[in-house]
Amino acid sequence: MLRRTAVSVALCTVIALSTLQLTRVRAEREATTAPEHLSPYGLAKPVLIVAADLPKDFDNSDKIAVLDVRRNEPPAGFQFLKRRDDSPAGGKVGVYVPPDSILRIKGRTMSNIGKGTVTLQLAKSETLPARSVLLEGKQTADYNEMRRCAMARIAEKPYPPKHLPAPFVPKGTLLIIGGGGMTPDMGKRFFDAGGGADGYFVVLPIAVPDQAINSAREEQFIRRMGAKHVTVITQREQKDLEKPETIAVLKQATAIWFGGGRQWNFVDAYEGTKLPALFRDVLNRGGVIGGSSAGATIQGDYLIRGAPAGPNIMMCEGYERALGFLPGVAIDQHFSARKRFKDMTSFMAKYPQYLGIGIDESTAIVVQGSIAEILGKGKVHFYDRRKPVTDSEKDYEAYPAGTKYDLAKRQKIEKAAQK
Repeated sequence: MLRRTAVSVALCTVIALSTLQLTRVRAEREATTAPEHLSPYGLAKPVLIVAADLPKDFDNSDKIAVLDVRRNEPPAGFQFLKRRDDSPAGGKVGVYVPPDSILRIKGRTMSNIGKGTVTLQLAKSETLPARSVLLEGKQTADYNEMRRCAMARIAEKPYPPKHLPAPFVPKGTLLIIGGGGMTPDMGKRFFDAGGGADGYFVVLPIAVPDQAINSAREEQFIRRMGAKHVTVITQREQKDLEKPETIAVLKQATAIWFGGGRQWNFVDAYEGTKLPALFRDVLNRGGVIGGSSAGATIQGDYLIRGAPAGPNIMMCEGYERALGFLPGVAIDQHFSARKRFKDMTSFMAKYPQYLGIGIDESTAIVVQGSIAEILGKGKVHFYDRRKPVTDSEKDYEAYPAGTKYDLAKRQKIEKAAQK
C-alpha cells in the first residue's frame, strides 16, 4: 500500500512539474509576443511616398495621399532613411526612396511604381544580420511581413529559441489532421471531446480569403456531428474579435476548430489580441482544439509554410511563431501526397531542436499529455535530430493508424506498454 502511494505521489509530482513548466513557457510566450495587432488588411489607406515632386504626367486621379520624405512623417512602424545603406532604429522598417522612385503602399502591397530602386532596410538583431529588400520593376513586398520582421528583431527573447520545452498538453485534447478530409473516427473523437451534443463548438474559418468563407457550410460541418451549439467567428480585426459577445462565446466554448487554408491568416488575425489566451483556456477546462491542414500547423510551435508569398516557402521571418498549443514541434500537412519529405529535412537542418511532424492526408494525431495516437488512412512521419542520421537511410520514422507515440520521449510506445 505504501509503495503504491509513493508511486502515485511521484506520478502526480511529474505531472505537476510538466504543467508548471508549460505554464511558465506560455507566460513567457505571451510576454514576448508583439503587443501590437496589425490589421490583416495592411495599411488602412493607400499612400504614395516620394523624395521629389510627382512627375507632371503622373495620374493620381484616385487622390492617394502623398508623403514627401523631405518634410512629412512616415507611416507608423517606418523610418525614412537619408541614404540607401543607413540602418533604421530597432523595431522600424527603414525606407529609402530615391528622387526618381515612387513607393506605393496599398493594403498589404508595397511596390515601386516609379523608376530606380526603393530600398527597405531591417536592422540587425542579436541573431540576424541586417537585411535589405529591393523594390524595382514588378517586385513587391508585404507590408505586414516587413513590419512583423522589424518587431520580431527587437523581441526580448528571439524566436525560435535554441532550447524548447518537451511537447506536452497538460489538460484537454488536440486533434491535428493533415488535410484531405476527416474520417468518421476523427469526427467522433472531436465531437466527444468537445462535450457531445451539449458542447459549445466554435469554428474559425479565416485561413481563407473573406470571399471564400461560407459560414453556413462551416456551421453545418459541426452540426452534422450532432452539435446543438455552434458559432462561426469570421472576424479578423481586433476591434471586432474583442467585442463582449465574441469574448463571451469563447469563454463558454468547449471545442475550437481551425479550418484549412493558409496558416499565416490565423497569426494575422489573432496575434496581439485576447484570443490566444481564450483558446488555451478551452484546453485548461478540459476541452478540445482541432484543425486540419492550416488548422494543423497553427497548433504547433513553429509555423511551417507561414509565408504570405506562398506555401512553398518553409520558413519566413516574421511568420515563424504558431499558436503553440503543442510546444516544441513543427507540423506539416498533406505530407506524402505533396512529397514534402525534403522540405522537412531542410527545416530540420536549420532548426534541429524541434520535433518535426509530417502528417499525411486523412490522417491525424490525437494528443493528450505527451502521447499522440495516430488515426486515419495514412502515416505520420517524425523527424528527430537527437537520433543519428545517415545518408543511406530515411531521416524520419513513419507510423500508421493504431500507433501511439510519446512526443516527449520521441519514441513509439510498444503494444505491450499500451495495455
